[in-house]
Amino acid sequence: MPGISDDGPAPDGTYPTDVVELAARLVSIASENPPGNERPCAEYVVDWFTEHGVDADLVPTPGTDRPNAVATVGSGDPTLVLNGHTDVVPADDPDDWSHDPFGGEVDDGRLWGRGSADMKTGLALAMVTARNRADELAEGEDRPGTLVVHAAAGEETGLPGTRTLVDEGYGGDYAVVLEPTEFRVATSAKGVVTYRVVVHGESTHASNPDEGTNAIDVARTLMDRIDEYDARLRERSDPLVGRAYANVTAFEAGTGSNMAVVPARAEFLLDRRILPDESIEDVDREVDDLLAAAEREDGVVAERETVQHYASAGIEPDHPLAALVRDHTGDLAPDEPWGMAAATDAREFVADGVPAVVWGPGSLSEAHTVDESMPVADAERALPLLEGIVDDVLAGELDG
Repeated sequence: MPGISDDGPAPDGTYPTDVVELAARLVSIASENPPGNERPCAEYVVDWFTEHGVDADLVPTPGTDRPNAVATVGSGDPTLVLNGHTDVVPADDPDDWSHDPFGGEVDDGRLWGRGSADMKTGLALAMVTARNRADELAEGEDRPGTLVVHAAAGEETGLPGTRTLVDEGYGGDYAVVLEPTEFRVATSAKGVVTYRVVVHGESTHASNPDEGTNAIDVARTLMDRIDEYDARLRERSDPLVGRAYANVTAFEAGTGSNMAVVPARAEFLLDRRILPDESIEDVDREVDDLLAAAEREDGVVAERETVQHYASAGIEPDHPLAALVRDHTGDLAPDEPWGMAAATDAREFVADGVPAVVWGPGSLSEAHTVDESMPVADAERALPLLEGIVDDVLAGELDG
């Protein structure tokens, strides 16, 4: 990838200032997670800001080679964070796509590719907003307050990219997390915890299955209990984010062995969606009680470990920040209180007492899908809206 440190000028179009062109450029930088190859994208974000005269840095995530990028414009109070992430979920088989998942193609009024909705268009919006504000400051215009842009690593799998940036001093008084919401203002979001559950049997030759215990059968008994647990959870609901759920999302047994062997071990992932009024301690206790009942009543011995945890988060639906963003959005989206069924990095701000909303162009229904895309018109429409939000927040509209 060409960078500003290379000999000679960067090729035209390397550091575009048009939102759609920049989003397309970001999409073209494959940053799938797993495995977690955000570094090229984070380095490009820093290069882009530096090319446009904005202070930016790479901030390492402890214990990893997966840096975050951050940029700062202005000084003084208040401070507003525009939060985005550089990682995207894997594109899987590119042959399933009608457009190259990392081609960054604009066709039929849409930007196509992995991350176009979730959330490189949102990141591009934050970057262009910050660059435009820096230009206005350079021209002597009065632009109070501090704007911080996060390009965090690892959001899709719970790596503490945003938490690292906040802990390193790049937090703020308010935050807007630029996930795709179709311009609706989310003031709350579900959390999620993923457990790896392991059960054991006794291997034997498949021609004599009764001489062993098939771990798949053991797991099936446990998953029946999970189905019952999920049915009970569905009776719990939050008015903004909906129901709690428990689902098995992956299963593995017998792999790496002879096909004629009854497996002695099976493991699966249990995805538990957490409502804003539930704590992770309570959820852990429920799952432990479920496993204890399976051992006591069914003879199923299982072990569980936490793979990842995203806390639920929320602020008051009528918080002034939410009201301000709704006012700027106008008729583009319904203005009644709303919450997201998916977890977001808004939780990292709310955990520190910082009001945060989730808002942005594009639809969450596009996220993580084959042929993910973003309407060009929505991306273009979002820029003046976001700039207006930034201007009002940093002018102290929420501090009076």
